[in-house]
Amino acid sequence: MVRRVSIVLKKDVDPEELRNAVFITGFAGFGLVGYLTSRHIAYALKMKRIGFIRTRYVPETTFYTKSSGLIFPFEIYYSNINNKKLIVLVNHGFPHARERTDYAETVISWLKKIYVSEVILVGGLDPSVKEDPNEKYRWIPLGGTKRSLNAPILEERHVVGPLALTMMFAEIESIPGVAIFPYAEPYRADPRATAIAVNIISEITGIPIDVSELYKEAKIIEELESKEKELVKKVYEAETGEKQHPMYM
Repeated sequence: MVRRVSIVLKKDVDPEELRNAVFITGFAGFGLVGYLTSRHIAYALKMKRIGFIRTRYVPETTFYTKSSGLIFPFEIYYSNINNKKLIVLVNHGFPHARERTDYAETVISWLKKIYVSEVILVGGLDPSVKEDPNEKYRWIPLGGTKRSLNAPILEERHVVGPLALTMMFAEIESIPGVAIFPYAEPYRADPRATAIAVNIISEITGIPIDVSELYKEAKIIEELESKEKELVKKVYEAETGEKQHPMYM
């Protein structure tokens, strides 16, 4: 028998305790924002790892931490903070292409079964979409949600990959929620965009989440990029002799 995607919870987890939780997840798309957001929330809030998602084609990678032990590709975290319940799925990798549909459907079916109150899905957005320099993100309503966010809705733009599948199955199952898309650097990790996503989630859930480390990481990356650009410029000028000298007539 072919093993399908399945949710595996620790033996001491009572599914009834998860009822009415807010669910958060994302994947490593533009700027790695979806992945970094879910990971930051799980770690910053010191959430408890309560299980993982078993797939037939398990990504062949892991690592070890003192706080969590051996890390699985798809981990489920839970916390009850002042009677506000959060479930966070941290996708350290991507589900195999052959089972991404099954993966998304299994996750959403499980969320339906445990009666989550809302889903918050996170991805990154190409800055070329931006119409106003003050825009920080766009969003898409899901599952008939009554929630409204203070940002433009992302309309007539394609969302692709496992995040898109998760959005569609949430819509099919009428699980209310939002997908949020901060503008992000497309070709590198973007902690600044991640901080924007975390702040939005903090506002939605009413749970304070510190983002100071994300801004520190963003500053380091941006300073390194600035130095790299300056170095490339100097090398170019040295090799071509095209340094901007004054010209007189």
